[in-house]
Amino acid sequence: MLQNQRKKNTKELDFFTEYGEANRYKILEIIGKGSYGVVCAAIDTHTGEKVAIKKINNIFEHVSDAIRILREIKLLRLLRHPDIVEIRRIMVPPSSRDFKDIYVVFELMESDLHQVIKANDDLTREHHRFFLYQMLRALKFMHTANVYHRDLKPKNILANANCKLKICDFGLARVAFNDTPTTVFWTDYIATRWYRAPELCGSFLSKYTPAIDIWSIGCIFAEVLTGKPLFPGKSVVHQLDLITDLLGSPSTDTISGVRNEKARKYLIDMRKKQPVAFAEKFANSDPLAIRLLQKLLAFDPKDRPTAEQALADPYFNGLAKVEREPSSQPISNDEFSFESRKMKKEDIRAIIYREILEYHPQLLKDYMAQKESTNLLYPSAVGQFKKQFAYLADNGGKSGPVTDRKHASVPRVE
Repeated sequence: MLQNQRKKNTKELDFFTEYGEANRYKILEIIGKGSYGVVCAAIDTHTGEKVAIKKINNIFEHVSDAIRILREIKLLRLLRHPDIVEIRRIMVPPSSRDFKDIYVVFELMESDLHQVIKANDDLTREHHRFFLYQMLRALKFMHTANVYHRDLKPKNILANANCKLKICDFGLARVAFNDTPTTVFWTDYIATRWYRAPELCGSFLSKYTPAIDIWSIGCIFAEVLTGKPLFPGKSVVHQLDLITDLLGSPSTDTISGVRNEKARKYLIDMRKKQPVAFAEKFANSDPLAIRLLQKLLAFDPKDRPTAEQALADPYFNGLAKVEREPSSQPISNDEFSFESRKMKKEDIRAIIYREILEYHPQLLKDYMAQKESTNLLYPSAVGQFKKQFAYLADNGGKSGPVTDRKHASVPRVE
């Protein structure tokens, strides 16, 4: 009997050695709180790497929130790229059938571009160029996978002190499949207003394109250059006013393509405006940067360059290298078949559990072999993490040494 017990202990030890969840992470401090839950900084004791562990609470309380979380973790698994934030792993819940929270381990970033712009008034032209290069390189990869981010803004661009940027928060992103009309306007909320392309301000077109993300990157780059938001609109109408104040009135051809009657009439009735010279608006910037920015901020989406075209612009001479700017394979329809059918909480839970197992290959193998089992129960570190998160919440958010960080900077689910 003692021998059997030893075998059992060895088996459990092997499990935790392989999956590393029982004692792998030493939690340091709370670095973010929100409606979604809590984010803690931690150290991966296996690698010495600092990570961010995000506890997302009650993910199945609302089906729409659960689908958004599923969409984000799936996209981040499929879009592995140096300029896109990476999920290191997701904790295995103790049960496949009744878990409510998930613990997602991300690489830890020090800040975000919003804070970088706010805190630094001495960014150089080299900073400007390197920032835009990384953002466009991420866009090229996303867009060749047929993914539109749809909510690009400085707070969704994570940053480190070495000027490394990574795009995050794919909760509003969508995959546009070539054989389905998915590029027709999705009906939910799209993009923070200040970074929203003009064609989204008035439902201008019957469908939209990756150019909506190009516009957002243009707005972000302008903010990097000047330190201030370019189009801080207080409403959709005010947003269009600010855009046309800079770009001038859109052409008759562009207006004729507007599908929304009210938006079309508004543009027709608008007093004629002349464009402001970008060289005046951005007087202290590199002339090549200004020229590229003007292309990114073309009113008509057809006139904006693709990310790949923008990367080939003379502005990036000496920095751009095609071999460092990979394209992606288009994402398979099968990965997002859940988008086209009505989902119940149990369905979403099963798909999320299956996504979690992608980070645990042996468990995934077991799961696929036992798919007909009524319920799968595995040893899990989640109980331990619940206690640690609760302890931190009750003790001022600190446990042991504090990392040298100023801002919470992991993907948000708001």
